Formats: sequence, C-alpha cells, structure tokens
Amino acid sequence: MNAEAITEVILSVPNRTMTSLYAVDPNEGTYCCLICRVEMRRVFFPLFQKYVMPSACKCVASRMEKDQLDLERSVRRDRLERHYKRSIISESLKRASFENFIIRRGTENVFNEAKRFADTFRIQEFGLMLYGKPGNGKSHLMASIHHELVKHGYVCLFLDVSQLFNTAKDTFKFSSKVSLTDIITAAVDCDLLTLDEIGSGVLSETEFNDILFPIINGRMGKKTNYSSNLDLNRLSKWFEKGRNGGALDTDGRLIDRIIGSCRVFENLATSKRHEDALKRMHD
Repeated sequence: MNAEAITEVILSVPNRTMTSLYAVDPNEGTYCCLICRVEMRRVFFPLFQKYVMPSACKCVASRMEKDQLDLERSVRRDRLERHYKRSIISESLKRASFENFIIRRGTENVFNEAKRFADTFRIQEFGLMLYGKPGNGKSHLMASIHHELVKHGYVCLFLDVSQLFNTAKDTFKFSSKVSLTDIITAAVDCDLLTLDEIGSGVLSETEFNDILFPIINGRMGKKTNYSSNLDLNRLSKWFEKGRNGGALDTDGRLIDRIIGSCRVFENLATSKRHEDALKRMHD
C-alpha cells in the first residue's frame, strides 16, 4: 500500500480515542496523529473536574472542513440542476476544452488568460470578459473554463443570455414548478456563472429589471465570466434602451458592475467559422 493510500485509510477513521474523557490519568487518551505528527492531549477543566479533548489535529480539522464544503456544494449543485436543465449548454460547447482549442493568430492572449484563470480559479479576484468578432472562439474558451472547474468539484452554470431569459420566462407559466426566484438564486449562488453572448438581441424591461440586473447585482463579490461580440462602448449602449425604445439603464449601473468585477480582453482573431466555410468552398 503506498503512502497516499495509507493517508486515505487514516483519514477515513473518525477522530476518537479508546479511553474515557473522564479518566483520572492525565496521560490516558493522549495520542499522536500518524499524518501530521501532532500530539493530542486532554486538558483538565477544574471547574468541571474532568478532562476534555479541546480540538482535533489539523488533519482531522481539514477533513471536516472538506466534508462540510463538499456537502454545501452538493446542495447547491442539486438545486442548480433542478432549476436549470443539464443539456442547456449546446452540444458543440459540451465538447469544448483547452486541448481541442485551435490557437490562431489573435487568440494567443485570450487563450493564455482563460487557461490561467481556470488553473488559478481559487485565488482569482475577478472574472473574465472576452469580446470580439463572432465565431473567433470566445464561447469555446468560456466553456473550457466551465468544464475544467466542474471537473474539480466547483458548482458552475454556463448560459447564453437568450437561454437565461427563456428559462426565466418559463417560470411565468401556470404549470411551472420553478419560480423566478429559484432561477435567480441558483444563478447567484454558483461558484462561477458564465453569461455567453451578452449583448445579443434587444433587451426588454422585464429581461433587464427582473432577470439580468438581479443576477449580476447579486453576484457582486463573486466571479462571473462574460463573452460578447460588442466592445464596452457598444455593450453600454445595449443596456441603455429597451425593445420599445424606452430607457433602461441610462446611468450605466449594470455595465459599471460588469467591468468593475472583470478583467476585460479582446479576442483579435477573425471568425473560424468563416475561415472554415471559405476552405470548404475551395476544397
């Protein structure tokens, strides 16, 4: 049995001694953790006239913290999967990874930033926003981050903005067993939310006031990733007016929250879909 397997077995054993905490002998019950080599000794409390074990060693404490984190993530993951269908991410993006991303001229910087973000997610302070021309790999990189973090146990949600709006509007149906509050809460509570294709279409007042703003505002202090075909100036204007020409966010509240919580990068590459189509024409 190797050292890793031995550690696994030791950590699976509950933290307990083979003696009573009420024993008179001060050395009875003292033990040394086989992993961190810390001696755990009972402490006598004169007020209660008995010995107690004041704390666990760092190995057991770490295990308990991990178990608590895993349980909390499991609860959030179950809630997210109840409120959002697992198949909500498109079939092509389900297969996206850093390994199958084709690095082309103009994608080098955004690829490196996306990979670094995934590799160092735990210590990252900000989310990512990638913008650029359609078809140049922004969604692929965002989906790659999503899949990488899911593999490491994080609770992540990937949506393009139109899917978010459609899912939220489905809760307005009389037959829906999911409320709009459920949808917003699940999106706010996940470890990483990715909003793909933000800036597409035209916003309605309901989409802005009842769906998008509560989610983005609720995620302040958490990491959220965005991709868009619009640069920051055009995206800011997208928030300003609604579908009927009415004012939505003329003060720039939402764009301010987005750029204040993200590191922004432009994908300078051209459309790979366009390049592939031209190639097929000449084959």
